[in-house]
Amino acid sequence: MNHPFVLLLLLATLTAHAQQAAYQDFEVQQPAQPNGGIAALNQFMAVNLRKPFVAQVANLKGLVILRSVVEADGRIAEVSVMRSLRADCDREAVRAFSLFNAWKPALKDGKAVRQVVTYPIKFGPNELVEYKNGVAIRYYNTAFQLVASPDSAVLRSEMPADTLGLPTGNLVFFNRKGDKWKKETEMIYVRKPAASQQPGNQARFTIGHYDANARPFGQIYTIDNQATVYNESFYDLDRKLVLLVFRNNNQLITRRDIHNDNQVITTSWYTNGQVKVKQVRIQNQIANTAPIPPQMLAYWDSTGTQLVNEGNGQFLTTERVQSMADTGRYTTLTEQGLYEKGLKQGRWTGKHADGSYWYEEQYEKGVLKLGKTIYTGRTDTLEYTVEEQQPEFMGGMNGLGQLLAQNIRYPSEAQKSRVEGRVFVSFVINTDGNVSDVNVLKGIGFGCDEEAVRVVKLTNGRWKPGIQRGRPVRVKYNLPINFALQ
Repeated sequence: MNHPFVLLLLLATLTAHAQQAAYQDFEVQQPAQPNGGIAALNQFMAVNLRKPFVAQVANLKGLVILRSVVEADGRIAEVSVMRSLRADCDREAVRAFSLFNAWKPALKDGKAVRQVVTYPIKFGPNELVEYKNGVAIRYYNTAFQLVASPDSAVLRSEMPADTLGLPTGNLVFFNRKGDKWKKETEMIYVRKPAASQQPGNQARFTIGHYDANARPFGQIYTIDNQATVYNESFYDLDRKLVLLVFRNNNQLITRRDIHNDNQVITTSWYTNGQVKVKQVRIQNQIANTAPIPPQMLAYWDSTGTQLVNEGNGQFLTTERVQSMADTGRYTTLTEQGLYEKGLKQGRWTGKHADGSYWYEEQYEKGVLKLGKTIYTGRTDTLEYTVEEQQPEFMGGMNGLGQLLAQNIRYPSEAQKSRVEGRVFVSFVINTDGNVSDVNVLKGIGFGCDEEAVRVVKLTNGRWKPGIQRGRPVRVKYNLPINFALQ
């Protein structure tokens, strides 16, 4: 009695399997292509591919060739190794390539179909790194550049590290004195809870090295208990930030900031790996002068179509946001306007699909001339000439400095131990000027952390709130508090 039903199930399964056949590129009219072309895929891989630490120690070089299938919806699937280099490099090649899901699928008879693609991934040579007894050893020249041979080095570093290359202890530098190495300086290894923890995620930690003044040096990582790296930053010899990288839960890089003198070059990507934005902004601007607006270099929409090229084009984007009518509900925000020479020009608009928010702004060479907004809960139209204003302490920064100086008490424990340094405190300035969520981002202990939190709470009610498009908003604020013995 059941045999006909089983046979039908079997036929349905075979039919479905037959429909899933993947074509070769010569069997389709239009082969599958990455959004933005092969150059976009190559750039993505250059940013996301990480040579395994053990492969760096071996200075392993070579090629991994991958085979995969581009699905009819543009996703990548069935990634496998056609040509192997070594197991760790193979795994990394598969991991990174699997993150890129921004493909224009192949077309056959006018329909999107599955297609087999191959992609070569090259692991190039790297500078010398030794790994002995759990310690990573690197060599540098007079310009503090990594060198390929100890013979040409004038500086050597030793850092306890795990097999992934992540630090586990203090970083020590040695100077060459003839044929011997003399200890020069030591950076302190710090592992502490990350400043921001996302609900539902594993606990995250910040690890890295800091100098005697608690300033970061070299690479600082945000990791979880499985040593998965999320955010990553790099500080140079002058303790200046050089590079900042953000990864999502899938380990895909979503944003990269390159700091160069007073410029920050930002590239961001959609969650499918397709490039989204390239822009430049000026930092370290002169006080009491009008801020310089960021310059848009290029922008791609979610389908991979480039809308802004070399700073010119019509911008259009949609994203999922919280509704102004109900923060427990989401809606779609659509924003559009014109870029000329990298700057906003003319009329720009934005609106929520559920009608809970709307704005219209008029720009001239990137400068906002007039903005209007309406949102749920307010019947009249707000007008403004500044898109965003940061919170401001009543009395200015001088007044804030005086309040802290008059009220801070040096902990006796810190005085006895001769402890000095800066405590970095994070807090939220609410729409009424009060502060909340006061936390220590980076402390020095000996009672200083608790004292820093106490004096920050004394600023409660003394802030002008941040403003976004004419309405007060909650803003997260970071404040360094210095402890120095007289």
